[in-house]
Amino acid sequence: MRARSFEKPVILILGVLCCLLVSVAFTPLLGMPRAVAEEGMQVDSVTSATPNYRTFYNYNLKEMPLTGGNYTCLKSQEPFTYFTQEWYGVSLSYLLDTEVGLKDDTTAVKVIAADNYSVTLTLSELRDKNSQGLETILGWKKGEENKTGGTITELTNEEGPFRLIVPQKKVGKHPDGTPNWNKAVRTVRAIEVQPTSPGVPSVNAEAIPAGEIVIYGNILNRRTFTVNELKSIKGVSGTYHWKNKKGTEGDSEFTGIPLSYLLERVVGLGEDANEVAICASDGFSKTLSMEEVDGPYPGGLSTLLAWEEDGKALKPEPDGDGPIKSILPQANKDDVNKSKWIKNVRVLEVNPAEEALSGAGEAVPDPGKVPSDRIIVCGNIDPGNIPSTWYLAEGYTGGGFEEWICIANPNSWETKAEIEYMIEGENPVKKETTIKARSRKSIRVNDVVGDGKNVSAKVVGNHGDSLVVERAMYWNNRSGGSAAAGVTDPKTEWYLAEGCTAGGFETWILVQNPNDKPANVTFTYMDKEGEKKGPVVPLKAHSRQTFNAADTLPNNWQVSTKVESDIPVIAERAMYWNNRSGGSAEKGQDSPKFRSFLAEGCTAGGFETWVLIQNPKPVNALVYLTYLTADKVIERAPLFVPAGSRVTINEGADVGETYDVSCQIVSTVPVVVERTTYWANRDEGSCSFGYPCW
Repeated sequence: MRARSFEKPVILILGVLCCLLVSVAFTPLLGMPRAVAEEGMQVDSVTSATPNYRTFYNYNLKEMPLTGGNYTCLKSQEPFTYFTQEWYGVSLSYLLDTEVGLKDDTTAVKVIAADNYSVTLTLSELRDKNSQGLETILGWKKGEENKTGGTITELTNEEGPFRLIVPQKKVGKHPDGTPNWNKAVRTVRAIEVQPTSPGVPSVNAEAIPAGEIVIYGNILNRRTFTVNELKSIKGVSGTYHWKNKKGTEGDSEFTGIPLSYLLERVVGLGEDANEVAICASDGFSKTLSMEEVDGPYPGGLSTLLAWEEDGKALKPEPDGDGPIKSILPQANKDDVNKSKWIKNVRVLEVNPAEEALSGAGEAVPDPGKVPSDRIIVCGNIDPGNIPSTWYLAEGYTGGGFEEWICIANPNSWETKAEIEYMIEGENPVKKETTIKARSRKSIRVNDVVGDGKNVSAKVVGNHGDSLVVERAMYWNNRSGGSAAAGVTDPKTEWYLAEGCTAGGFETWILVQNPNDKPANVTFTYMDKEGEKKGPVVPLKAHSRQTFNAADTLPNNWQVSTKVESDIPVIAERAMYWNNRSGGSAEKGQDSPKFRSFLAEGCTAGGFETWVLIQNPKPVNALVYLTYLTADKVIERAPLFVPAGSRVTINEGADVGETYDVSCQIVSTVPVVVERTTYWANRDEGSCSFGYPCW
């Protein structure tokens, strides 16, 4: 494991907040249907998915290079009106060829309006400029008819915010000129790159809100980051010793984002990724192995995408070698490392691209066409889909409990979901439901499986369509309730920091085995005194079991849990208190973390906020808590957390009464962090795990 050092608290805080922003900013809203071979669907060789979907928003498109001019416009029907108008927007060829990437067998592009009206363009209409030097654009600014240099306005949603503008191929009036106004599609919402794979659903453009454009079909897997976005993700500084082939050497201080962090934590790599080619605007490139990308290097330095050298921002060409330059540290004092530095970086190609893109066309965009304010990552990278499969370990329909499964379909097409209900002591039950495009559906589990059932669920999108799944539970005539998101990936280990079996509290651990074979599950509880062995139980295939923590640790205020299994399972925890007037539910964490962040917290107005820290490691931990309030930063004295134990911190004792408090947790040993908040004399409460970062 790579050694870690502690930065100043403010830097840590900014870094964690940046992680949160990245997780939101770069999570696509649309998934990709997984291939179903028996139905003849073709597998996208880039992503093992069919097809790839990209969503662009207003701000994405309006940050792209602006192009346009004075377009001549000819209507195709009598009276064959002919006029001129200034239009400005993003080049459709730049958007599709450079930022998205078209496969080499692409035949046409269909542009679809909000009312599903569409126009299909040939590749010539997409890419060629006319005699006036004008190209096809997605226009978002326009001038006045038959007037040059007049008022330029942005399009409203009634016409836009983006409109297809195709130049006349042959400029002139009827009958000599080429009719083009019939192709000026209003309210563009989707672009289908043809040919699309058999069985792939067409989008319902009416379900796509104004300000979004969905591009899908015969496209490649690429991610774009502006320089400002890279700066907002993570910035580190270090002094790099350099040496060139002539033997000249020196030191420079650089600031930038670690290349490994961008690729592994932000973008995501394919399973076989083993190298990355760093490409400059002039096409020059160097290929680094993943060992060169990851290090470790002397002094804790990282391979860097730098935007600042010796305190000054890197200038773009032709005057500079920025705004992004790749910096490789020395592996040893004799290493000639400067020859591997690349200036004017525009493209990162993750390999093995040939294997990953077999038959799929050119993976790498032309670096010379990538604007200086952005970098495009392509090749063997994670498409970043919203998952299609979700697991809900908790669920109960007896004793006045209601359980609801809430399914959001973020796709622009109608889809189906199969739900497998795994009932304790009974055979599983499978049901199918349909969810309209860009909509939400709620299913009352009591109505499906009947009353008095302990039940888990597995929800799977049709053909791998992306879904978002949560579970809501209510009890005591809805005076109490809880909600939790599903789990997308079973694991062999789960950690649950929170738990209490004293003072009227109940703690239940719910374990779901969605596999086709039995699982052997081992429980280890941890309290302030250390580890306590829990039950070791077999869990049938496609089943769920419920475990009461009080059976092992009764009347204990501090109970954390570790769940281990010989095959991947899902574990959640449900808690109740005050005769079940209040309750909460939360899924486990699959690994301890060095750093976590808790945005919520309140210690005033009758609110209590507690931080629960579980140290499942065989090594003692020293934990640093930093509180962020509305007007100040409060650092708590270091906290000692013994190996195999759990500690509880009352935020109110550290910060006093405040309505706004967040907490950052940094530990010398990876730990598990949760937060519980109570209010209304503990009639109500909630719990959430700490957001992990770096």
